[in-house]
Amino acid sequence: MKIILASPFTSTSGSAIRFWNIAAQLRAQGFTVVYTDRAKRGAEPLYRVDGITYRPSRTFTPLFLDILFSAVYTVFLLFRHLDCRIFYALKPAPNNCCAALLARLFGKKIILDIDDLDYEYLGPGMKKNVSGFFFRFFPRFFPVITCHTPALMNYCKDRLKIPDRRLYYLAQGVSDEFLRTAAAEPTGGETAALSIMYVATLGITSDFDDLLPMLARVLTGCESATVTVVGDGTRRSRFEARAGELGLSGRLVFTGRIAHADLPALMTRHRIGLNYMRKSVVNDCRAILKIREYLACGLQVVCNDAGDARLFSDHADVEQDIAHMEHRLAGLLAQPGGRNVSGRRFVEEHYSWQSIVDDFVRYLRGRKILPEEGGR
Repeated sequence: MKIILASPFTSTSGSAIRFWNIAAQLRAQGFTVVYTDRAKRGAEPLYRVDGITYRPSRTFTPLFLDILFSAVYTVFLLFRHLDCRIFYALKPAPNNCCAALLARLFGKKIILDIDDLDYEYLGPGMKKNVSGFFFRFFPRFFPVITCHTPALMNYCKDRLKIPDRRLYYLAQGVSDEFLRTAAAEPTGGETAALSIMYVATLGITSDFDDLLPMLARVLTGCESATVTVVGDGTRRSRFEARAGELGLSGRLVFTGRIAHADLPALMTRHRIGLNYMRKSVVNDCRAILKIREYLACGLQVVCNDAGDARLFSDHADVEQDIAHMEHRLAGLLAQPGGRNVSGRRFVEEHYSWQSIVDDFVRYLRGRKILPEEGGR
């Protein structure tokens, strides 16, 4: 049985990581999977999974041409695989949802995944207005919509007026690479280096500049500690310049983008995982992938109370503001620190993609979107 998964973006975002993991687990369940996103010529897929047909569209400039070409390409891909049963679209964007609506006309089952309020990050203007229109327009046509946080589900119910029966909570899981690393790591109280890791996209959604003065004070108080910042984006050069002004050169290292599959090994060489987002309606609808990954790798986690951080409050230090985060970081660096065994086990038990997608497939069978096991 064939399923098409269509992402409107490139494979560098957290949304793409989420969607590819769903695709990989559907393939592991025995489904035939066709996956499309946007990619530069010669780009490799996020992962390689035997049996997944990966067919990306080329990226172009300007943005309008890019979206138009991607939309036409995805329609073409649909006709190449018109024997599919399900068309699963990531985000309410025209370059994948137009093909999804066409698939519905041909009797296919269609599903939409909403994992962020992307348009809310844009400044006032035409781009935000157009993006917001599509965000509100497309969901009404999908009989099943998956969301990854309770707050986002409530937003869809209250603001988009989507009834409960069409919404499904599909949790944000952790990639298998992180769980395999967790299984391979010792579970004793070994001491890690005095190091803090911060992983995020350093683009328009980044609030990392809020943390830099605080990190300067923490590093001043602990001369042997270091900070590793992993990620890239349009604001990276600005953050690097600010770090230099604060005297952090050499102790706060920007690595740039690291391949997702290489992150677990790098994470395990650090003691503390740091995450921060400003409090807002938009951010509180986000699932924090990095908290899950830090915990899977056995790190102590310090974060603020934003997004879905409270789900991990028994295994991470969820603080109310930056001042409390600073106090917590200083305390952790001042004492010997072993691996966060309880956090690692919690993630293994509750955020494995295999169990998340197993439950999703059972739900789809209950809704008659998929036939009963063994059926056609």
